[in-house]
Amino acid sequence: MMTPLPKTILIVNIRLIGDVILTTPLIGLLKEAYPAAEIDLLVGRGTGEFLEKDPRVRRVLYSEKKGKGYFRDIFGKYDLAINLNASDRGNIAILLAGRKARIGFYQGAAFWHNIWKKLLFTFPIPFPGYIHVARIGQLVIEAMGFRVERLKAKVFWDVADEKTVRSALSEKGCDSPYFVVHPFARWDYKYWRMERFAEVSDALVERYGWQPVWTSSPDGNEIEILREAARLCRHRPVLIPGEFSLNQMTCLLARSSFYLGLDTAISHLAATTGVPMVALYGPTQAERWSPWNNDGPVAQQCPALRGRQRSGYMVMLQKEWECVPCGRAGCGDRGGESPCLAAIEVEEVLDAVHSLLGTTAAKREESRDS
Repeated sequence: MMTPLPKTILIVNIRLIGDVILTTPLIGLLKEAYPAAEIDLLVGRGTGEFLEKDPRVRRVLYSEKKGKGYFRDIFGKYDLAINLNASDRGNIAILLAGRKARIGFYQGAAFWHNIWKKLLFTFPIPFPGYIHVARIGQLVIEAMGFRVERLKAKVFWDVADEKTVRSALSEKGCDSPYFVVHPFARWDYKYWRMERFAEVSDALVERYGWQPVWTSSPDGNEIEILREAARLCRHRPVLIPGEFSLNQMTCLLARSSFYLGLDTAISHLAATTGVPMVALYGPTQAERWSPWNNDGPVAQQCPALRGRQRSGYMVMLQKEWECVPCGRAGCGDRGGESPCLAAIEVEEVLDAVHSLLGTTAAKREESRDS
């Protein structure tokens, strides 16, 4: 265990939004271990702004793609500095920042390549193989001598966010229980066909009586696709075309009755709220990137390498093909589309939804009422 107790802590995670969302369990663990400590985050611009509303975080610093101006802000200012991946960029940052203790990861490469990390880190940790990304924080805490009993991903919103969400829904005529569809991901090879999203959306309206709410990022191309896809629906959805921050999106999801999405950061947000959800995966390695179940065990992993899998209130759909997961960014001659994802049928999705809601919807309503 660390002595003396750190008064200032820096967590470095210069990765994508999903990685940063899955950093939040570590923030909670550190706050439990050191309640008086001030915790800062160093993240990439555009990936961690939602942390500015996390009451456990003092300050969020941003690493720009060009320039190293943030080095001045962190140099020698932290009792404890932690990097959550094995990148040299992040590891150099914690060497500069951590004046008493430094925790970093190294890859199992040649000895000479990692010797500086092993010598200069207080707790050098070999980067794990196919462990869920949320559990990286567990390795950090255990290296410090603490036991981890629960990993809880959490994204916060405030009263202003809640007012923004309520006002937007009211203005768009959404005045009854709703479900959220986010049919976008960062890369095209993670997309499912829009006409199938429309079929599922219509079927959910007709079976459950909910209003459909479809969302996108602020990207202009996504907004155009969103509007075109909405025209495929018999029951026109309410559209939220990139209007909400990630904090507001989390608020929207927390108040919904169901969520349908892809292998994307929004699905990780949905998982933090406990909303019943179905996520469609293609070639991604689900052992590392499946939505994290806050109510599940610390050592949760997908029980199988592929196929339909359930964890609490979440179902992940992935084809049971021998080549899945391959981790490739699309294959074949389909212009980036992943055949394994395209092969997921509407009826498979609806069957997953109905089986999930039959056992989780009542419990969720009881919890919401209480």
